[in-house]
Amino acid sequence: MIKLIGFLTRKPGMSIADFQAYWREVHAPMIAASPGLRRYIQSHACPEVYDEYPPAYDGVAEAWFDDLDAFNAAVAGPSWRAAIADTGNFMAPGGGRLLATEVPMIDTLHTPAERRGMIKFIGLLTRRPGMEVREFQDHWRNVHGPLVQAEFPEMQRYVQCHAIPETYSLTPPPAFDGVPEAWFENLDVFPWRMVRRRGEELQTAAAQDSQSIFVQPIPSVVAREVVIVE
Repeated sequence: MIKLIGFLTRKPGMSIADFQAYWREVHAPMIAASPGLRRYIQSHACPEVYDEYPPAYDGVAEAWFDDLDAFNAAVAGPSWRAAIADTGNFMAPGGGRLLATEVPMIDTLHTPAERRGMIKFIGLLTRRPGMEVREFQDHWRNVHGPLVQAEFPEMQRYVQCHAIPETYSLTPPPAFDGVPEAWFENLDVFPWRMVRRRGEELQTAAAQDSQSIFVQPIPSVVAREVVIVE
């Protein structure tokens, strides 16, 4: 199974509350009606942390399909075309997307119902210049992933989303090389050192390895999930 990950910024002048309501109540049913859609989850940036930790995006959308053929059939359909036409009503231009496969690292809380109300960290990774895609993915999965697991025992679930290598030849190419997702019980236990800012450097093993393979600083979103199609 593959999933489309899209990155959303609200249009200028639109409040966070209005953006989230429109995305959830008006836009979501258009995507949900697409043929072949297996699951659809919206991750809404937590409004209460905007001032101190402004998110890279206001929201992140995830839509699952059996394969690339099923995805291509969905985006060619009338429901998806209507959704694309609707984006200008609540989104700013740009954003970007990638098609990815999931690599579960901490494989618990399998269903959205089990994760309801939890805090979700979403990172947006770009590999260092000169690093090949497959080299990057192997290092991220087999070297960096275990370091992250050791550093953040508060994680309840941890999934790496790897850009599908063959999509790099498409136009546009993937917006990012990978998206790590990690779930935490609530904001009280969320480790804010995950959301590093420009100029901040940590000396942990995971942080040092991060600097060796990812462009810094790493954009991120701290969010809660809204399940549209389960």
